[in-house]
Amino acid sequence: MNLPAIAAVASNTFKESARNRILYAIVGATLAACGLGYVLAAISAGDDPTSMPRRLRIIANTSLSAISLLGTLCAIFLGTNLVYQEVERKTVYTILARPIGRGEFIVGKFAGLAAVVVAAVLVMALGFAVFYALVGGIDALSLKHAIAIFYTAVELVVVVAIALVFSSTANPIEGAIFAFVLTLAGHATKNLDALGKEITTPHAGVEPGALAHVMAKVLHAIYVVLPNLENFNLREQVTAEKPLELPMPHAEILAYAGLYTALLLAIAAFFFKRKTL
Repeated sequence: MNLPAIAAVASNTFKESARNRILYAIVGATLAACGLGYVLAAISAGDDPTSMPRRLRIIANTSLSAISLLGTLCAIFLGTNLVYQEVERKTVYTILARPIGRGEFIVGKFAGLAAVVVAAVLVMALGFAVFYALVGGIDALSLKHAIAIFYTAVELVVVVAIALVFSSTANPIEGAIFAFVLTLAGHATKNLDALGKEITTPHAGVEPGALAHVMAKVLHAIYVVLPNLENFNLREQVTAEKPLELPMPHAEILAYAGLYTALLLAIAAFFFKRKTL
């Protein structure tokens, strides 16, 4: 693997993506949402000194949800344009004429955009921390907030890989739609598996039929194949008074993210290698 070439592609991608107006618009919209959460917290609570937990809950829910949703849109819109733009502008010919393979090109593109998305999350998180501290003081911030935002960034890195797959196989509009649908499905896979178990559970002494068992197997297969993005969703637990409950140990969550991202990059590289340029 040509690491210097990958680093060069990643650096160029980072610089190009960091200048993208969509990025600035989404980061600005997220900071505005954090400010809106601050205003809503102030309006809903008034001068009641006992309403502090509710104020903090409002601004945390508003801000963390905005970081997740708008960060996802950022990763999808930028990611689905990465490869397509290089092909349309024909700059890909100049890049691939150098000693770099198509798979290495995909990895470099991913690394550059992933770095931009993580940097954007850091800026968004800083905005959230400022407004949150304005409401409850700096002591109101805790390790739970940092962990929840960290895993949101990990989730967005996986979304970047999803967007790259569709950037290698479709135009930006179609790719963005497919990537967004797959991302939404990634938050519903747990429900699909639970549904499969439900339809195969006997009710009132009646055993489910063969069709129910087939459907359960299909739903379980979809559950296994699709990315389980709920593994990274700790945002709803931030305002709870109890410690975070992880779906699995930290090492397993990160290993899952790494393996699934590697699989997506392999798929993107496969399709890009088959692409006629």
